[in-house]
Amino acid sequence: MALARTRKRLAAVVGLAVTMAAGGAVLASPASAGPNCASGYHCVFYLGFDSAKHSYFNSDTNFSGDTFNQGSGLSGYGQSVNDNVVSASNSSNSNYESHYYVNSNYGTFLFCVNPGSSVEYLPSSKQNLASSLRLRGRTTISCY
Repeated sequence: MALARTRKRLAAVVGLAVTMAAGGAVLASPASAGPNCASGYHCVFYLGFDSAKHSYFNSDTNFSGDTFNQGSGLSGYGQSVNDNVVSASNSSNSNYESHYYVNSNYGTFLFCVNPGSSVEYLPSSKQNLASSLRLRGRTTISCY
């Protein structure tokens, strides 16, 4: 009887420890943060991470009306985002990939950035072409 009670207590302690460890891991893990991009946002940059940026919280089918409106005094400030993206950062806190497309309305896929990742200075063949952003749950597409 004492052995059975000891086993039950041990099982309860182990169960509690596992629950606390799992909970602690969730609490201790920060939102995925890309460089120079606030938590929950998907950011594009005129040049590198030290240039003007625009932050998106949701998908955007057309960058035409958007400007690089953050970083007054930095290179690219006030310029149109459409066809002027050179770098991107993903600070999703909902595990969304940032998918960028040539042309509005998600035309031709260009590149994507995983949560917590970034790409500073895209390859020249992908620079200055992005015209729309679609936030997608995790995919099998290879992203930055």
